[in-house]
Amino acid sequence: MPERWVVNASPLIALGSIGRLDLLTSLADEVVIPEIVAEELLRVADEAALAFSRSPLRRVIAPLRN
Repeated sequence: MPERWVVNASPLIALGSIGRLDLLTSLADEVVIPEIVAEELLRVADEAALAFSRSPLRRVIAPLRN
């Protein structure tokens, strides 16, 4: 069964700041990044946001549902 991880901003910021976003895709088959998390990361002007914007992470952007 494929591994699907839903990731919030904290691991993306931590891994992006050390240039290791690739660890997410090496551990999970699919990385789901909710739309609100992607927006939060791209608003931040630091190394983690830059790494995220350049990352080849397979993004499944999903809006939050009520």
